[in-house]
Amino acid sequence: MLTLKYYLEVPASSLDNNKGDIDRISAGLKDVTGTRSIEWPLSTIETASKVVRSSGGKITVTVWPDGDRLNVITTEAGDTTGLNFGVAIDIGTTVVAVELVDLTSGKTIAAEGDVSGQVRYGDDLLTRLHFAGQGGVEELRSALIDTINGLIARVCTDSGVTSTRISAVSAAGNTSMTHTFLGIDPSPIRFEPYTPVINHVPRLSAKELGLDVLPNATVYVFPSVGGYFGGDLISGAVASGISQAEEISLLLDIGTNVEVILGNKDWLLALAGSAGPALEGGVAECARRAAPGAIERVVIDRATLEPSYKSIGESPAYGLCGSGLIDVIAQLYLSGLIDSTGRFILEKKTDRWRTINGRTAYLIAKGDEKNGIPPTYITEKDIQNLLRTKAAMVAALTILLNSVGLQLDDIRRIYTAGSFGINLSVDSATAIGLYPRLPAERFTQLGNGSLLGARKTLLDSSMTAEAERIADKITYLELNVHPEFMEIFRSASYI
Repeated sequence: MLTLKYYLEVPASSLDNNKGDIDRISAGLKDVTGTRSIEWPLSTIETASKVVRSSGGKITVTVWPDGDRLNVITTEAGDTTGLNFGVAIDIGTTVVAVELVDLTSGKTIAAEGDVSGQVRYGDDLLTRLHFAGQGGVEELRSALIDTINGLIARVCTDSGVTSTRISAVSAAGNTSMTHTFLGIDPSPIRFEPYTPVINHVPRLSAKELGLDVLPNATVYVFPSVGGYFGGDLISGAVASGISQAEEISLLLDIGTNVEVILGNKDWLLALAGSAGPALEGGVAECARRAAPGAIERVVIDRATLEPSYKSIGESPAYGLCGSGLIDVIAQLYLSGLIDSTGRFILEKKTDRWRTINGRTAYLIAKGDEKNGIPPTYITEKDIQNLLRTKAAMVAALTILLNSVGLQLDDIRRIYTAGSFGINLSVDSATAIGLYPRLPAERFTQLGNGSLLGARKTLLDSSMTAEAERIADKITYLELNVHPEFMEIFRSASYI
């Protein structure tokens, strides 16, 4: 675990044993753990002295190990070894997710997510980077920390756990979001050679970042590799186990950026870059985050060309989340309603053709005007945006395979993550070429790989060393400036 708790019965001081309170606690810790070095932050010393005196020496000490050294986080009266909790955080560009983990049982006991407060400074990352460069770093940091603290408060309320029981935090995000989490200006990442201020973040305390948990709680932040290759993907690599596998595996993380890792325990090659506009909030006219009412599954009858769909929570249908968008494009193509370039084939007779906002659209759900629910539809522009993302994905994978002289079939396992890797139909994704055309049994959906890896490090402290090893070991290429990128991108911009 990232933090440990030890129950001690510290002997009272006497004329024969007049060592200081902290010295006697340290001696007890050394006896129990065999550790030679105990580090005490100044802020913990006086409190520990009061606790050991008032409890008759029966205390629990929470520490985080660092090699042969134990760093004290807090001291409590009595035996509280069964009450130790950590928080895993996915610092998403659009949505921030938090899980409260019981470090004793290993179970996630509460989870919450919310739109990042940073979106008021720009839905897309480039707008925020520009804002940061104009002196907005502190505002971005404050907005993000407020979002995280709000989510921590919610998981604590959900579970009945007080925030002062949280001794460990593990956080993963893309390079720019990690910088704003730390209060560091990320704006230089915009410019070639896209160099971050920092890749490997030292271990921090919660009070340094303003997190509402134990002030001395240890905070692990996943390392980045490049401007577009962040700790969220390193966390996904930890979650998947790709760096420890014998077989050649592929990790696909498709969100605002396309991020890909190829390799095994002996070598890792990665490539990342902008995914184009399709996955940035609000580009598809009926795009919606995965929330109750968002359409997540679509099937079009080949004979009638009528759609059927499933919305999240079976709520009244309104808008398309990522999996629904992929489904509808695949179904339009398989039904002969669009061609390989994503253009509508209007000769196909269906009552679903509409003119909406001056553009031709295929109507998926009619909505409910009386109850203020608008129709859900898709336009050619939406399809073209998605095909650009698909082309970026194909270009990334092609460049990686060509770099190491491998064929597609050499990949034995594909892990999918990111905003389009959650609940996405592999059949639909392969039908349009977003995912490589390989047998479905080779695919494993990680879901939120960033959050999964963060949780994994909370429960296994050796995974922090693995994350650092991956970041150092990986060979990283910048997708958007690769000489082959535009040629492959153009040839892949169709179904």
